[in-house]
Amino acid sequence: MREKVKRILDLVRAGKLTLDDAAPLMAALSPKLALTDSDRELVASLLARDELDTAQVAEHLLLLRGIRDSVPPPPPPPGAPRFGEGFTWDGRRGRRGPVDGLVDRLTGGIETMVDSITEQVERAAQGSAPRYSGGRPTSSRVLRIQVESQHGDEYTANIPVSLAPHLHRLIPPHGLAALEEAGFSVETLQLLIEADPPPGPLIDAEDQHGNEVHISLK
Repeated sequence: MREKVKRILDLVRAGKLTLDDAAPLMAALSPKLALTDSDRELVASLLARDELDTAQVAEHLLLLRGIRDSVPPPPPPPGAPRFGEGFTWDGRRGRRGPVDGLVDRLTGGIETMVDSITEQVERAAQGSAPRYSGGRPTSSRVLRIQVESQHGDEYTANIPVSLAPHLHRLIPPHGLAALEEAGFSVETLQLLIEADPPPGPLIDAEDQHGNEVHISLK
């Protein structure tokens, strides 16, 4: 866990991600890591201190939230399903507290998804990976977005994945407002697409305030 948090913080410190971009990734790793505004100010101040490396900042954040760096689980017995092989991770259902935030259910392997996103950002920063390519043809795939905010902003769209670099032009202002109210951004959607996930549900989330986000790939 600490290494994954460190990798995300490395990207923030390098200016490749903002803390707003990093927040959904942190929350996906653990609901306890959902960052409030005060948390983001604290993390930003720690990252600004040259005498602290990102490993120390990550450890401080984990200790602050009472998260221990877990030991890798033993390998599953023969025949047991693993992530990506007929197994779907489904987090706690129902409404949670304000700290738990929006990430109510993220299908697929959570840590695998975060790893894939951070690796994609790292490679893009080095100029070594083509954007929105992956191993699957993207032209025929469609990103379906359904958002409803607590203030009544609603947005539904089916956008070809091949147009992902232009999402900021394709999503109208009220759609962007609904996304932001729900804690997501265009950059977050682009990071999800760059991770080249398989078709199916990507995010199905609802918080206690009534903000809902449903994102799938077809």
